[in-house]
Amino acid sequence: MKKAVVLLALLALVGCDEDDVKDILKGQTKVFAVSGVQVENSSTGLPNGYYKLSDLNDGTKASLPDSLPDGIKADLTNAGITVHAQSCGQIVVDEGLCFESGDKACVPDEIKKVGLDVYKIDLDDIKTAQNANFYPTLAAELGGLFVQIDYDDVSCSTLN
Repeated sequence: MKKAVVLLALLALVGCDEDDVKDILKGQTKVFAVSGVQVENSSTGLPNGYYKLSDLNDGTKASLPDSLPDGIKADLTNAGITVHAQSCGQIVVDEGLCFESGDKACVPDEIKKVGLDVYKIDLDDIKTAQNANFYPTLAAELGGLFVQIDYDDVSCSTLN
């Protein structure tokens, strides 16, 4: 009975995503960082296309929010965080994408898709990962300004 109550509490916390529940039961969770963006009709003269963050021109980089989670795997390992798995994801930006509540830290309208590097880490390391510029997939865990952001799992080779 006690296990059933704990499982129901976990389902309430993370929704109905079975993989998230399995990860939490193992003491793990996922964090992500933006690896690239699909740009259309850029006001900074950047041709339409998908770009890794490092390949964006200065004007487009300046239009991205300062709090954009853009860490790399080495940032996690340098912070003493073990990465148990790595995958990729994407967010198709239909009606805006903000990384803070209150419509703050939003990507500009010219960004139509956001590519993500997703890392599975120990649940205890979630705040350390956030401090290393990663976004928690279970935003409710940290509270504060975080908003729940859903993304699609994709093959890393499709992010181009």
